[in-house]
Amino acid sequence: MERMTMNKITLFLFVPILMVAGDLKDTLLKAKREHKPIMVYVKAEKCQYCAKMKKTTLSDSKVKENIKDFLFVITDKNSDDAKKYLPSTRYTPTVYFISSKFKVVNTVKGYLGKEDFNLWIDDSKMKLGMNSSTHVTSTVSTTKSDVWMYDVESAKDYARQTGKQLMVYVDKEASKWARKMRKETFVEEKVENALSEFVWVKVQKGSPEAKRYGLNPKYAPSVYFMRADGTSLATAEGYFGPKDFLKWIAYAKSKI
Repeated sequence: MERMTMNKITLFLFVPILMVAGDLKDTLLKAKREHKPIMVYVKAEKCQYCAKMKKTTLSDSKVKENIKDFLFVITDKNSDDAKKYLPSTRYTPTVYFISSKFKVVNTVKGYLGKEDFNLWIDDSKMKLGMNSSTHVTSTVSTTKSDVWMYDVESAKDYARQTGKQLMVYVDKEASKWARKMRKETFVEEKVENALSEFVWVKVQKGSPEAKRYGLNPKYAPSVYFMRADGTSLATAEGYFGPKDFLKWIAYAKSKI
């Protein structure tokens, strides 16, 4: 009993404001009452990267310091509360940053390391009008959306779960052609529909994530179409407008 009590005390020392699964409703009510934002970590019983993110990312001292002003709740994606109060969650881990008025300001899909996750925390704080406790040298891409993932391995896991293929976009923030492709090609409705059976992944050219998977194209933007196991379907190097990019999508699909 004494050991159990000490474990509980240790837990409260290391986790900001933790509610156990099933307390999502209570946390939402507390957030509204105290005018505090919420960070909801959604896990699942069978989740390859949930334990890794909890151990390597959420337990990091800088991350814990950065989320101390959030009400932090962990919930299972199949719980009644999650189904009732959260957007539909297909993949875990997923993190929702929610205002005290119950507006989702950011959704983070898949495993992220501590540095990348801290960027999302700071981006969420900025949107919520909060001060950041970290010194951020870069920002989360302004073109992020619910369709993008940022970790190749967890995206592969998602593709295997959903029977989809992978579309890995190698980006370069400083490139005008990369910006043009993000803002014009990927937002075209026909392109979005054609890519509906692909998991969208975005990595930065020259980043550790890109190098880890041998994604080193001569040009950025470039797009790698892959099967869920990582084998290649097609590679489109350089900028493509919607019309030409649709041809690449069709070609990649023909190789499945």
